[in-house]
Amino acid sequence: MIEKRKVRSLDELFGSAEPVKDSSPSAGGIVELNISDLYFYENQPFRLYTGERLERMAESIADIGVIQPIIVRYRPIGDKKYEVLAGRNRANGSLLAGKSTIPGEIRDVDDSEAFNIVWTNLWQRSPEDMLPSELAKALKMQLEHAKESGRNKRFLNTIEQGPNPHGDRDSEKGAQIEHRGKSVEKVADNNKMSRANIQRYIRLNELIPELLNRIDEQEISLIPGVHLSYLTKNVQQIIEDLISVNQFKIDIKKAEALRSFEKKGKLTDEKILSILSGEGDKKLKKPAEIKLKPKLVTKFFKFDQKPAEIEKIIEEALELYFQNKRGSENDGETN
Repeated sequence: MIEKRKVRSLDELFGSAEPVKDSSPSAGGIVELNISDLYFYENQPFRLYTGERLERMAESIADIGVIQPIIVRYRPIGDKKYEVLAGRNRANGSLLAGKSTIPGEIRDVDDSEAFNIVWTNLWQRSPEDMLPSELAKALKMQLEHAKESGRNKRFLNTIEQGPNPHGDRDSEKGAQIEHRGKSVEKVADNNKMSRANIQRYIRLNELIPELLNRIDEQEISLIPGVHLSYLTKNVQQIIEDLISVNQFKIDIKKAEALRSFEKKGKLTDEKILSILSGEGDKKLKKPAEIKLKPKLVTKFFKFDQKPAEIEKIIEEALELYFQNKRGSENDGETN
């Protein structure tokens, strides 16, 4: 069902925009822009609409048009003229609806002002639309912009005192609720979001994409994810592979143990498996030895190949098999 939007004026409903003819148009007013002239502001944290959500938007645009004009600035790059600061999904929805133009407002702004427009637009989304990964990237964007501009020193001082997953004694459950329940306005105000949680979300940017996606999918909670973010990328990948194959679950106790053992330099592959499997410090049983039948060996290997070479080939074949299997499972979920 298409949500009805409140129309602010007759101009928005029926359109009073004129196509842009000048190659360097003046800012101000609503004009009709060629979608082919548009490109998107880089590094936005929010994912573009896809699938059914994008289709619903396209249906709405086909029925009543674009109610709220997009915001752009004139900044030619190659064969593109306008950088979209707000309205990426409306532009894509218009294309899907068969439109070649879209109403837009041209702003004459510098990079700092352009960022502020993008930032303001980001926080206009409702809390349920914001994934942890999106909030993490959005907060990091603001931090980097504050560093470059030298502005908002209070915000910088707030979040640069070292991330601490337990800094405000929030429980694991409480931290998750704070992300989902606080209004976008409060999050944008920064100081109304606890320092500990600002630190937590920014730390999530240190996770490999697969683990960050598991946080978005609520397979891993916020605080365990923060602990995992301190592990090396190599260790994170090992953890991801073990989770994929064995369907292990990670809670805060396991995440803390992984981080503690790596800090001590004692996080071996065997220890990672022990922690994730729930065995803890218990000695794991040795895996059963597998002997290949001579017929199988001669079928795939040369008679003079060394056992080490055969073992390496089998290992590479198994890695390729499980990679393809995970890829097939992910394709099935997407479809």
